[in-house]
Amino acid sequence: MSHLAQRLSAATLVAALGGTLLVQSPAQATALAVAAPATASTTAAAAAAAPFRYEVYFPKYVRRGGYLTYTVKVRNTKVSGQHYVALVGSFSSHFRKIKVIRKPRSVKCSVDRPAVTCRIASLDKGDTTTVTIRGWVGSHRGTATAKFGAVVTDNPDARLSELKKHIRGSVKARSRVL
Repeated sequence: MSHLAQRLSAATLVAALGGTLLVQSPAQATALAVAAPATASTTAAAAAAAPFRYEVYFPKYVRRGGYLTYTVKVRNTKVSGQHYVALVGSFSSHFRKIKVIRKPRSVKCSVDRPAVTCRIASLDKGDTTTVTIRGWVGSHRGTATAKFGAVVTDNPDARLSELKKHIRGSVKARSRVL
């Protein structure tokens, strides 16, 4: 597949997922992956017309017994007014421990293995919030997969259990355990 075809398919996939973007950390890899395991692209393909953007940065490889750090960025690009985001991450059986290691004070997170649920409050137009999650992998080789999804509401009284039911687009982050 040519570079242009990869970029166009990545941009189409990003638009179909409502602005969801999956990217590997530039410090850990030279190529960026967008929502499909065999597709390479640049960050220019991330320009989506959706009002909220979700980006997940993660390493491509990890040694057995090591850890993977996922950085999830949520951006409100267009919508005015205060909004609330329910961010959900589920992790495969390769993970033996999961922990939220960095988040703003306005974000409330809970870890119920094998899932992480975060409620991001007060996301006005132009605001960005970053949540960093670390997962320790076990001693088996294979592929460690984390699946992230989010839903947005302007209702401050909305419950996380109800919001989780309305998550449509999700992003898979796959890393090889060596």
